[in-house]
Amino acid sequence: MSSENRLSRWQPSGPKAWLVLISAVFILLMLVYRGLVAPSPDPETYVLPNSTLTQVPIKANTVEPTSPDTATPLVSTDPLQDIASTAPVPQIIEHVIKSGETLEKIFNRLGLSRHDMYSILEADEEYLVLEPLLAGDTLSFELDQDGQLKSLSRRINPSKSISFVRHKNGGFSYQENALPINYSQHALHGKIVGSFYQSAKKLGLSDANIVIIRDLFKTRIDFRKDARAGDSFDLVVETGDVNGESVGRTQIEAIQLTIKGETYHAFLHSDGRFYDQNGNGLTPALLRWPTKIHYRISSPFNPDRRHPITGRLSPHNGTDLAAPTGTKVLATGDGVVTRVAYQKYAGKYLDVDNLGPYSTRFLHLSKILVKKGQHVKRGQVIALSGNTGRTTGAHLHYELHVNGKPVNAMTTDIPTLQEIPNSKMAEFKQHVEQWVAMMNDSPY
Repeated sequence: MSSENRLSRWQPSGPKAWLVLISAVFILLMLVYRGLVAPSPDPETYVLPNSTLTQVPIKANTVEPTSPDTATPLVSTDPLQDIASTAPVPQIIEHVIKSGETLEKIFNRLGLSRHDMYSILEADEEYLVLEPLLAGDTLSFELDQDGQLKSLSRRINPSKSISFVRHKNGGFSYQENALPINYSQHALHGKIVGSFYQSAKKLGLSDANIVIIRDLFKTRIDFRKDARAGDSFDLVVETGDVNGESVGRTQIEAIQLTIKGETYHAFLHSDGRFYDQNGNGLTPALLRWPTKIHYRISSPFNPDRRHPITGRLSPHNGTDLAAPTGTKVLATGDGVVTRVAYQKYAGKYLDVDNLGPYSTRFLHLSKILVKKGQHVKRGQVIALSGNTGRTTGAHLHYELHVNGKPVNAMTTDIPTLQEIPNSKMAEFKQHVEQWVAMMNDSPY
């Protein structure tokens, strides 16, 4: 059968057939149209996957009307109220110092003003509490509502923290904050195993305290030759704590050494000097001047000096000597070098922890001849004076500290070889008796 004949068989043959064909085509077109423009499923029953669900639409007829008097507007009509509710609040940033970090790197990392950093370093010129920065320590930055630095604080020990606080003219002032320290005395008992130094370190004594012991008895004991295994040493020390946390400094009050069967004593008096049990002085004297020549004092010690421009309190914690560059600088007492550093304003400088409560500091040096941890003797050349840091000319800045506080090195009472006066002897003897009893209560 030809294709033409097959096609002719499917042609409609009357009005009814044409009506059926047209109806079928119409229904088919309607189905296609509904599939293309059909509405989305009911929003109340359609659930988005959890990973894309952000909000659920609500039909308008399900929203209950609320009274205009009590309703909370979705959009505020008060711009000032919007600003007040979103205004930033002051914040504290606690930054833990990383190894090798400088103050400049920290300021850059936090996006703080370099001008503020230099202003803080200037305020720290007489204190040097921001040098050096030690890995693991924490600096606290307080920012105001505009994100500007309001203050910078550093914790020195459990009893002491310092702050550099912005004042009205935009600069920063040094502030010291102190908590009361609870002091207590207790005895330490040691036995020599190996060297005296190793045995003392094992007992927890610092290098500075070991130097004190050696120097007090150096004319009577050669610790390398005389001290033997089995010899003993006992001490009474004073320590301080704040809420149970040690402040980190141990003050020797009394020493008892038993070497080759002979016993030696040293006792600290209220004047900061050590004496034997009879009140005879043992503490090596301090030198008044850090140079052989007594150079002119170009700027004296002045704790009440005010900055000529800012008017803020800017004490001069040392004595400036008009020494030319290259002048030999002397250690004014036996001790241990605790810091060798450089600072923008102080230049090259070093600190020495001397006997008892004394420590010394030397600034603006051209060359430092000792290293941190090195033992120095009174009169030893430790540096050469210079003109480093912020200066108006070559000079030596010399500081003397007693119990961590700067004093006038040219006028304060310094240790000299002497005896306890009779008026103080009874008090001294009472302390000696108490300390000896504590040291004799030894397991050795």
